[in-house]
Amino acid sequence: MGVSRIRELSVPRRLEASAAVVYALVFALLALYGRPGLGLGHGFYLAIVLVAPAGGPWTGAAAGLLAGVLFTAGELLSGVTTFGKVVGAPLEIRFASYVVAGTAVGYFAQRARRMLGESLGLLDELLGLARREVATGTLTTDGIAARIAARIEGGAPFALLVGDLGAASEATRRRVARSLAGVLFGDEDVAYVGGKLTVLATAPAVDHAPARAAQLERALEADGRRTTFGWAFHPADGDDALALFGAASERLQERRLALGEWQPATVVAELRTRSA
Repeated sequence: MGVSRIRELSVPRRLEASAAVVYALVFALLALYGRPGLGLGHGFYLAIVLVAPAGGPWTGAAAGLLAGVLFTAGELLSGVTTFGKVVGAPLEIRFASYVVAGTAVGYFAQRARRMLGESLGLLDELLGLARREVATGTLTTDGIAARIAARIEGGAPFALLVGDLGAASEATRRRVARSLAGVLFGDEDVAYVGGKLTVLATAPAVDHAPARAAQLERALEADGRRTTFGWAFHPADGDDALALFGAASERLQERRLALGEWQPATVVAELRTRSA
């Protein structure tokens, strides 16, 4: 039972608990067996080193002061010295050594944590850049899949919009990305998946998905690029990227067929001609 409770504690709490044990053990040894020259008081440095990283320089200084107080009390309880003999330069040096050691360890531990946090932040930025296309600045297929997975894990509803740009050149894709950048919300993003323009869009309810698709269509048309979007809504249309993309692609074909942009008979005829 005791071991399971210790495992539930965070690392700083474990360090503090270990330091408390060391404080008590060294104090008991001083009180029972304290003699000049044994150096039992050096054991308090271990307690200081354990507790200081869990906080910072001020925590380390406090740990040093506590060690000095316990050292003095242990010396007096051992009976080998008196209060008049304890108080003096040696005690002041001992206090100063404990406090300086705790402050130094706490300061560098705090600085190391800050540097680690900055490094992890930079790593997140680099990973984010690695999931974007260099030419267009849009997400790669892996990048949009990761964003969709994160949205699904978060539990908030959203929409996936899919539009067909055809055989769009790199310049066209850049222009479309720039056009959409001005109308996208902060948590929305663009990708090109299998040649299709894909937008991860904000949609708190299912009726917001087609409305958002219409807004983006108008934005692109105002910039001289007519694009029809199909849409899928999470969670109604699926719980993974593949299902959502399939539902959005199906609605895209239905809308293009309704608008006269796609003729199945013509497509089949073209395929037969190519295979002949």
